[in-house]
Amino acid sequence: MNWLLWKDYRNNRLVVFAALFFLLAPHLVALYACCREVMRGNCGTRLWIGNFATSSIFSLIISQLLIALIAGNAIAGERADRSAEFLASLPITRKKILASKLLLSLAIVAVIWLTDASALMWLLSLLPKATEPIPEMLGLIAVTASVFFSVGWCLSSFLASPTFAVAGALLTPLLLGGALLYGGLLFQCIEEPWYGDFIEVSYCAICLVLAPVCFGVGTWYYLRRVEP
Repeated sequence: MNWLLWKDYRNNRLVVFAALFFLLAPHLVALYACCREVMRGNCGTRLWIGNFATSSIFSLIISQLLIALIAGNAIAGERADRSAEFLASLPITRKKILASKLLLSLAIVAVIWLTDASALMWLLSLLPKATEPIPEMLGLIAVTASVFFSVGWCLSSFLASPTFAVAGALLTPLLLGGALLYGGLLFQCIEEPWYGDFIEVSYCAICLVLAPVCFGVGTWYYLRRVEP
């Protein structure tokens, strides 16, 4: 298993480095902005908390795009570089291969969420009444990320191109949201005060159904697939 994890890490080094970059870069920009304000004589606590809370939100949102890249490259990436044939010739079960890919993916996702989400909640807890809309926002980001990962994982098990798998994962939430908006325009209810909540609830419900279905189908197909 250790060898498989190391192999998957090497195949996804670009994703790992990109995740580290998107985790750190917004905070470095926030640090620069704070230092600039301090030099101007503005050194309030709210300034630091506000800037780093903003950088945590931005880092968390932009890092979700990497989740689609992780999942889309998990299986199809080995077909693209033709290492899947070599791996299939080794006396290793597909369950272990799949478990290794899943463990690495979940480790990267956990680092992203534990770093940004926990930092964001801690920073905003220092400001009164600032955390009220945050759980709802984090929930929307989480269900979107679950679709990114599950659709990318499913397409990666079917396709030989990680590019198409990643593109499909990124487009799915956009198409889903667009379809709900189109439905509101079609039935002339988009301007109703209740339709915004309806879109949010419907989007989350569909995502929560779609994510496990796509993940299960992708896992089942990879384990049953005859060719690498």
